[in-house]
This record gives sequence, structure tokens and C-alpha cells, in this order.
Amino acid sequence: MKEHPAAPWPLPGWEAVQPFPFAAARGVFAGMTGTEGRIVLKYYRRHDDSLVATARFGALSEGAPGLVHGGAILTALDEALGAAAWLAGRPVMTARLTTEFRKGVPLGSTMLVETRLIRERHRLVILEGTMSGPDNIVYAYADGRFMVLNDVDQKRILGRAA
Repeated sequence: MKEHPAAPWPLPGWEAVQPFPFAAARGVFAGMTGTEGRIVLKYYRRHDDSLVATARFGALSEGAPGLVHGGAILTALDEALGAAAWLAGRPVMTARLTTEFRKGVPLGSTMLVETRLIRERHRLVILEGTMSGPDNIVYAYADGRFMVLNDVDQKRILGRAA
């Protein structure tokens, strides 16, 4: 695997956060794969309260030779968008996610995932996000609808309410 220069993130003033209240007990989905050399996500809150994440793709996230598998990119975007909703006080699960892959992500790279909450409608939270490299090129884009979980759903799905 080719060595890549250190990512320029986090930037000064970004606050490290853990958006998922159950992460200490269960781990976050993509975060758990980090020990297996797949994906490591770290979350930060910027001054404007938006959530960003760094996503490091290890050797086991390979798809085409030398590139990250699209499913790993999708996983990082899905989790970061959901994390943005959780950080905003909306416990959610993905209802629909649409992704555009714009450029191959080099294996071993660290990318920046920026998220934005677009709007809320009934029990849906609509978000979008981009995955960029240190070169400021957008490698992937995603938008999604996330269903807000009430306490009963949280207990049924997660084993407890957040």
C-alpha cells in the first residue's frame, strides 16, 4: 500500500466529539472496523456547529487495486451523515442514501467528510455530505433521508433509548 502524506485535519479550533451515545458500549459501525484495517472515522464539531469527520481507509477497504471499495466510501458517508443528525439531537437510522462517486479514493488515504443538515420534515431529517481529499477535490457526494427514532424504536432497535 502506497504511503500518503499526513492529512491536514483536524484544523485548529475543531472540537473532537462522539455523536453516538451508545458508542462506548457498542462502538460505532465503521469505527469498529478500524482495528481490522478497514475504516477509521473521527468526528469533530466546527465553530459553526457543523460536523466533519476524517475517514482513514486501511488495507482491508480495497476494492479495485489501489483504490477504496465503493461500499467503504458509502459506509463512511452514511455514518457521518447519521452522526450529524445524532449530534443535532435527532436519533436516526438511514431510510435512503444516494451517492455519487466522482473520483477513485486511493487506498491508505485520509479523507474529509463534511456534513450539512438540509431540513426536517415530519420524522425525516434530510442531510448531504461530501468526501474530499487534502487536494480539495470532491471524491464522493451523498444525500440522504434519515428516519427519526422515537424512544420505543430506539429501545427495540438499539436495546435502549439514547
